[in-house]
Amino acid sequence: MTELTEKLTPAKVEAPGGAYVSDPARATIVMGGSEWDGAPQIPGTKLIYHALYDRTDGQVTIAEVTFPAGQRPWFHIHHGEDEAFYVVEGQLTVTVIDHEGVRHKMVANAGEMVWGPKDYAHSYHVTSEGPTRTIIVLTPGNTLPAYFQYYQNLELDPNDPVAVAAFVKEARERYNLEFLPHLSLDD
Repeated sequence: MTELTEKLTPAKVEAPGGAYVSDPARATIVMGGSEWDGAPQIPGTKLIYHALYDRTDGQVTIAEVTFPAGQRPWFHIHHGEDEAFYVVEGQLTVTVIDHEGVRHKMVANAGEMVWGPKDYAHSYHVTSEGPTRTIIVLTPGNTLPAYFQYYQNLELDPNDPVAVAAFVKEARERYNLEFLPHLSLDD
């Protein structure tokens, strides 16, 4: 597991009032672990944290995230924050499930954004031929980025119901993030 070495979002330059320039060289992690369709730690993904909750008085978390082609995690629900995906390069298809169980598929290309409200199940799928680079914004800012550090090299067998249940329980308790492995990723 890679740990960010600072208590605050790494900064190259700081100024009065909390102003700063982010330092990607000290705020980057690459996800590893077991690879399979739906893997919740999103193996091969590169995350660069530009603003964590500590620098924004809990208002927002901002990360540059590059997902590998074809990647898609299990459906999941953020219970503590809304999530925006701004697509810089590539294409990202986000599917949101409403409270009646109806799936709503949204395709975002470079220059477009998808807003994912908290308390709605969603997943995303990199549907471009190559990687998709995004800016992800979480509001309010919180400790959810620690999820990626904690599970950076997660080894999980999706066919082991005991291990899956333990992971789902732990992610919910630690990060207020509810995974739904029983939902099919396909329409």
